[in-house]
Amino acid sequence: MTEYTNDVLIIGGGPAGAAAALSLLQYGKDLDVSIVELTDFDFERIGEHVSLAIFDLIDYLQIDRKAFGPDCFLPSYGHTTYWGMDLPVMRDAVFTTAGNSYQLDRLQFDITLLEQVAARGGHVFPNMRCKQFLQDADGSWKVVVRHRDKGEFTFRTRFLVDATGRKASVCRQIGVPTEKTDKLLGVGARVVFKGRPALAQEVMLETVENGWWYSATLARDTRTMIFFSDADIISQQRLHTVDGWIDTMQQSKHLKELLQGAEKIDEVWLRSAHSQFAQLAGRTGFIAIGDAAVAFDPVSSMGVGFALTSACQAASVILGELAAPDPQRIKTYQSDLERHFYQYMDLRRRIYQQEKRWPESAFWQRRQAGLAEMVP
Repeated sequence: MTEYTNDVLIIGGGPAGAAAALSLLQYGKDLDVSIVELTDFDFERIGEHVSLAIFDLIDYLQIDRKAFGPDCFLPSYGHTTYWGMDLPVMRDAVFTTAGNSYQLDRLQFDITLLEQVAARGGHVFPNMRCKQFLQDADGSWKVVVRHRDKGEFTFRTRFLVDATGRKASVCRQIGVPTEKTDKLLGVGARVVFKGRPALAQEVMLETVENGWWYSATLARDTRTMIFFSDADIISQQRLHTVDGWIDTMQQSKHLKELLQGAEKIDEVWLRSAHSQFAQLAGRTGFIAIGDAAVAFDPVSSMGVGFALTSACQAASVILGELAAPDPQRIKTYQSDLERHFYQYMDLRRRIYQQEKRWPESAFWQRRQAGLAEMVP
């Protein structure tokens, strides 16, 4: 069995994992940093709406913005919501005061970050499934992984990072509890338009009886369109099928107009979108970042931005721990996460309680009640 020894092992190659690696490589001294990723990076990535602040984070990681290519950050000129009323409201006025915003090409963004990791001496291992985590008395870790074709490998590392997103796979396997507050799922598809003028760069949200719709332009001929609802509602009404997805789209008053002239609807996919919070206090040699640490409702548009900021903050904690362990560092990081999470929970409550048009809907009843009763 091949064995690798390094300083920091990051499980998960998304924006959080890559940003943590880049921060460690940039601001640490001669660290050996590796990323282990379950996939070969060929899965569907959901385009995301981000604010101008993302460029400050890119600058902190010392990446030239030109490295991302010309279409990675597409300016978003329209932000229309039909939330709580049939009249349109500019989304910036309702949800954020962050200023200019962009639609992010997640595939291009993620791959560029990983290319930067490799260019700075980091190691990226795709197609690796983690099988076992063992922590020694000194706080270091032995991690056994299996490659899809090449068998088992062992990593011995001084510090372990969970960057596996909402799955929080490492947290679950090593017994770190997570507080899950709802069962929100996103059912989405790419809608392709050919033989017509370039699509407007716009974002639209619209609430319906059983949830809400999100649409954004991904490329000049492609939109992403996602319906968010609870797992039981999606299952009962088969909204994860193409026919169920289209039927639900037709229930909207405004968003359905965006389907006019579509050439094709790609295969419908399903993604977790629940909110959660990991309880990291008391752990040594381990930290969670991004959605594995705190996951936000997509209505907040806090996904990628928080992934990067939490990764950079965690990297600072890791550098301190590798130099001179102090349990107060993890406690402070945990306190920051907790404060951020409960501020977000208050914001989410206020956003959802704006919609009162379907008092008999299970989805909206749960939001009016604060969602707490949804999770055992």
